[in-house]
Amino acid sequence: MKKIRIRLDRCLGCKACEIACAKEHSTSDELGETTEEGPRHPPHGIKIQKGIRVRDEEERKVSFGDSKKKLPKRAVYALQCGHCDNPRCVDACITGALSKDKDGVVIHDPDRCVGCWMCIMACPFGAIRRDQVANIITKCDLCPGREVPACVEACKTDAIELVDVDDASDPAVEETMEETG
Repeated sequence: MKKIRIRLDRCLGCKACEIACAKEHSTSDELGETTEEGPRHPPHGIKIQKGIRVRDEEERKVSFGDSKKKLPKRAVYALQCGHCDNPRCVDACITGALSKDKDGVVIHDPDRCVGCWMCIMACPFGAIRRDQVANIITKCDLCPGREVPACVEACKTDAIELVDVDDASDPAVEETMEETG
């Protein structure tokens, strides 16, 4: 099974991944028309965030007076669905619009989605967003039909990688599995 790994130390916040994702999920082949399709484009399944991302319990326990010294500086990072092993969003979905396929990908059926937003509240990573025009959710689908997702291909700094989680000898696998559960 493959999962996307995001290397925070390499992300520059250029948004090439957002543009590639929007273009991949667009009805048009023209970039100019892709950006005019509405609030969904960009992004569809990946979003560049700016701010402080606290990654472990030690960073969370920093006292108020020490916070400016110990917390990481303002960072840029890509945020997308991690296709968790035990996805809370799937459990929270009241209509069954979210499910996990045989390959471990959390898939969304827009025809079954009623826009209740329970999955958004259940996702601990904030990787599911609302499409307010269609009144359904939008999330990463790992670009079905492509060998490599568009965001991975577009990232010029290799901040976004596709990792084979079945390869236990790869040190990137352990870090990826820790982040996605």
